[in-house]
Amino acid sequence: MSQPAPRAAAAARTLAPRRAQPRTLVPTATPALELLDASEAAPEAAPEAVPAARRRRLGVLPVLESTAMALGLAAVAAVLWQDLAAARDPGQVIPGVRLGGHEVGGLTAAELPAIAETAVLTALDRKLLLAAPGVEVETTARALGAVPAPEAAIEAALRVGHSGDLLADLRARDRALRGEVDLAPGFRFNEEVALAQLLALAPKVERPSLATRFDMDNRRVLPAQRGTRLSAFDSLSAVAVGLASGGDRIDLVTQPGPEVPDPWASIADGLDIGAVLAAFETPYSTEANYADRAYNLKIGAAPLDGFVLMPGATMSFNQIVGDRTGEAGYRFAAGIADGELIDTVGGGICQISSTLYGAAFFAGLDLVHSRPHSRPSAYVDMGLDSTVVYGHVDMKLKNSFDFPVVFHTKVAAGKVRIEVLGARKVFDEVAFERRVQEVLPFETIVRSDSSLASGAETVSQRGMRGFKVVRTRKLYQAGEMAKTESWDLFYPPTTEILRRGTNPRGERPEAKKQQPLRDPARELRIVH
Repeated sequence: MSQPAPRAAAAARTLAPRRAQPRTLVPTATPALELLDASEAAPEAAPEAVPAARRRRLGVLPVLESTAMALGLAAVAAVLWQDLAAARDPGQVIPGVRLGGHEVGGLTAAELPAIAETAVLTALDRKLLLAAPGVEVETTARALGAVPAPEAAIEAALRVGHSGDLLADLRARDRALRGEVDLAPGFRFNEEVALAQLLALAPKVERPSLATRFDMDNRRVLPAQRGTRLSAFDSLSAVAVGLASGGDRIDLVTQPGPEVPDPWASIADGLDIGAVLAAFETPYSTEANYADRAYNLKIGAAPLDGFVLMPGATMSFNQIVGDRTGEAGYRFAAGIADGELIDTVGGGICQISSTLYGAAFFAGLDLVHSRPHSRPSAYVDMGLDSTVVYGHVDMKLKNSFDFPVVFHTKVAAGKVRIEVLGARKVFDEVAFERRVQEVLPFETIVRSDSSLASGAETVSQRGMRGFKVVRTRKLYQAGEMAKTESWDLFYPPTTEILRRGTNPRGERPEAKKQQPLRDPARELRIVH
């Protein structure tokens, strides 16, 4: 009767290891216990012995688990400490550290200078962007006066993971192994060179302040823009910080530019020039002997380009264009004065006034005051011309619409073109009608000329017949005539001037055949 107790204890030992098998730290004990369990059965075991064994087994398990965890942590700590001890060598860079993109992990203090020098030289010529609002300028650190200074970068590489703070050094090692530690190469830079470079870049960076203006070709109103100015000394500090950080972009420091007068600022938001109310063109010669006249056309057209005529306002051509003088840039060129074609300062300016008159006529502007030439012009149909003489004869137009209009002038490629721009076309069609009521003959006068041979004659000024004309403007809306206006115009005859020689030994000029005079059509109608 003494055998059951040992058998019960063996059975208890057999059961305990088998149920605890997944947590055991000594796997070699498991097979032996399994064999013992298979070879020994304990049918006679006392029922009360099993709970006691189970209690003993449960008491042993926490001890085994604690021991296993302690052993595991000790092993991990030993490995980490061994690696950390190796990394704590202050004369060697910890693994994973990079310098200017170059791997330097594991290098010693003696090995670092060569690769650090290579990294710095590479970085000196790497593309660098200097950025300001609306502009980027490409340069290099070398161009900004930077010179190699790898000593600080070497010291920084050796300091990574060597602070003496265990947790901080572990974090630094982890970041390095993940490729997150790439140190900037070291630079010094010459401030005078950098400042000179910044001042040279200023014209590319700076932008002038602009008032409200017009994009005539695309018929848009461009709002005012505040310019920018480079703050060179503040930007010098930004360059120093940018080079030290190793970045690819340095934002320069700028300040707003000065404000400029903006006469159209108050109406810019409501100004619309999207519609061409009318356009009118006249030709001019591009031959070299007419170059001064063409030059005068460009000078006279410039003040009108972009001129805004407000609703209800009246404009004066002479006031806008100004006096035609040499100081204003005008040259001597052929022009009509008192019925004669002579060279005068600003000759040709009447072509600008006549072209503007034609544009205003077909746009439907009010034709307040105008006067035709003293003789018909070759570049415009009789009745659509308007002469001007500063201080004596002016042309005035009025905007009777409920929106502003803007003039756009262009003198190029043998054509003077003037457009009247605004919010919308008021009239669907505008018709010009001209009827010649009377043709007047010209007179001929003879002037003595001692440079010509006696009896020789030459035409100094060709005579032209005069005309009495009725001009009519008809304005249509929705297919119906909304308004009609008429004017009586007078073109006096142009006197023909003959030069007759009085010198027996004078020059006898070659006779030139004159083209026959051509009178304008008795009636003419042009519709825009």
